[in-house]
Amino acid sequence: MNTVFLVLLLVAAVVAANALYTRFSIVPVAFLQIGAGLILSLFPIYKHFELEPEVFLLVIISVLMFNDGQKTSLRRLTHEFGTTFSLSVELAIVSILIIGFLTHLVLPSLSLALAFALGAIITPTDPVAVSSITNKVMVPTEVMSTLENESLFNDASGIVAMNLAIGAAVTGQFSVWNGIGNFLFVFFGGIIVGAILGSIIVRGRIFLINSSVDTPSVIVPYTLLTPFVVYLIAEALGVSGILAVVVTGLIHGVQQDRLRLTSSKLQIVMSSTWSIIASILNGIVFILLGLSLPRVIISLHRRGTGSILLLVAIGVLLYLVMTLLRYLWTKLDFAKIRAWDKHDKNSNSVVIALSGVHGTITLAMAFSLPLTLDGNAFTFRTDIIFIASVVIITSLLIPTLVLPLMLPKQVSKVSEKDLTVAKDKMVNNAFQTIKSIHGNEPGILEVINILDGQRTVDGHVNRSKLSDIFSKCFELEEESINQSLDKEEISSLDAQLFMRVAQSTNLRYQQNGFQRWRLFFKFKVGTRFSPSKKSRQFRKQLRQFKPRSGTSREEMIKRNRQMWSNMQTIEKKPYSIVSNYLMKNPDNYDTKEISIVSRAYDERHRRLSGSSGESIIEAQNELLIKAFQYEYNFIQAQVASKKYNSELGNELYEQISTDQLVYMQSINEA
Repeated sequence: MNTVFLVLLLVAAVVAANALYTRFSIVPVAFLQIGAGLILSLFPIYKHFELEPEVFLLVIISVLMFNDGQKTSLRRLTHEFGTTFSLSVELAIVSILIIGFLTHLVLPSLSLALAFALGAIITPTDPVAVSSITNKVMVPTEVMSTLENESLFNDASGIVAMNLAIGAAVTGQFSVWNGIGNFLFVFFGGIIVGAILGSIIVRGRIFLINSSVDTPSVIVPYTLLTPFVVYLIAEALGVSGILAVVVTGLIHGVQQDRLRLTSSKLQIVMSSTWSIIASILNGIVFILLGLSLPRVIISLHRRGTGSILLLVAIGVLLYLVMTLLRYLWTKLDFAKIRAWDKHDKNSNSVVIALSGVHGTITLAMAFSLPLTLDGNAFTFRTDIIFIASVVIITSLLIPTLVLPLMLPKQVSKVSEKDLTVAKDKMVNNAFQTIKSIHGNEPGILEVINILDGQRTVDGHVNRSKLSDIFSKCFELEEESINQSLDKEEISSLDAQLFMRVAQSTNLRYQQNGFQRWRLFFKFKVGTRFSPSKKSRQFRKQLRQFKPRSGTSREEMIKRNRQMWSNMQTIEKKPYSIVSNYLMKNPDNYDTKEISIVSRAYDERHRRLSGSSGESIIEAQNELLIKAFQYEYNFIQAQVASKKYNSELGNELYEQISTDQLVYMQSINEA
């Protein structure tokens, strides 16, 4: 139970860091997550917290690699296979060897096998970390595509190499040819096993979908379990579980593309689920880095301040060496990236070098190091984790400072302001069209309320305006009831009963606490302690509805039904007057306030009139579908007249399509 609580706190820290990033996006989210981890490290409950190394490989790395695989275009990967293989396998092996020998030379106390393990850990790049530092600059498309493809397989190369190095450290023996042979067996064996298992699992998923068992409650868990099953089977067979998971993810991605339109609802749920899971897992790893750093530094400090400075220097040196290797590798055309001239070629090489950002996988691999080595405590585990942490932080910090100076600033073709204004115009146009064509049809206010939710979310409500609208609506109802009373269309008792209902509407939906209490004392307490002549007469008339001795239950039910039947009849006229007033958007009130008041009166009307039957709901659904079509027509006209560019039009089309799908889904589940 304690472990569950600690993990939940980690998730909460990820959420807090992500929320903070929405306000301070100038700082990469990874740094905010590391900061959140540092704060958690102050809590005594995390003093001895440590997840098992196997948990990182199975629960975190395998899931992240599967998700990266299914998001990757197999066609693009095949087209760029030569460049991808060169960077992710050939450069990875060269980097591991050079880093290993260099580390052993600088830090002789670290065995050559463990130095190679360190090289394997810090070699993999992280596309998520790259995205977090390049989201404000324009990285060339070919370069970004190369980085994403590289990260798929250099992660696997690093993990396979790390396992071989750890094995050599345990046995004390290492043969170059045996190592190469083992590497090839584990590497390509993982690809083959992943292809076989991926095909079988995908066929199973297609069978479920074709059998109409395509509900998210079945398919989503089925897919979420896939990376765990594939990883465990591949590892049991002695091949790379990570590569098997990557290939299975690629096959899943191809199948999802083919089913994109046949199961749209499922695709939306699946995409959202994986996006959330990947975000949380990536965040947890950086939280753990911040959480572990103080403990690691304290442990190193006990050995002397000099050791900390030495390890920091080694981490920075290794990062610079890897960056230089990446630059030379592409500059000398060992990995070819399309460029129009020498300037482009050099620029691409520099960007590739600086974008070799290390993140989640590097850190997860460092944490996955065994706690013991050959039955003894793994004394250099802390050193390796600290060096890996320095490499990660350095690789995040330098590109964050340098790339914005090299690359043009990212300019969104659709600004948030333009999108907000366009949404408002789109929704307002739909409002006006519905009012002019379907103004007298049932359910129109509810449709308007639903459409209003398409606007950009703004939680601020002007409470003063809201109170004014409620007060005006109450005055309109009171005026309508007094007119009916003067014409003797209703009785004094029914009039006062209805005004009690109108007062309750005001009390229930007021957003201002002061207004709510003021109305409560005015309508409830004030009339009780200083009742007027009319109020005393009303209470006297109201007693006829209270149970009396000798009055049968059936008779009381009949009286109450008659009373509410009268309310239903009386309410039609004031409701119509209020609806017309609200639909005219009086005094340029913000639509948020109008929407709240409209919803309040619409709900009361349905409750009193009993108009929640299927016929009313069907009419509302048909009207809403027409409203969506009006929005489509509006956007089409705006794009055709060049008032909106195609990117803005596509954003709006996407919102309408999603809103329509979500609404139709809610109808089917109702």
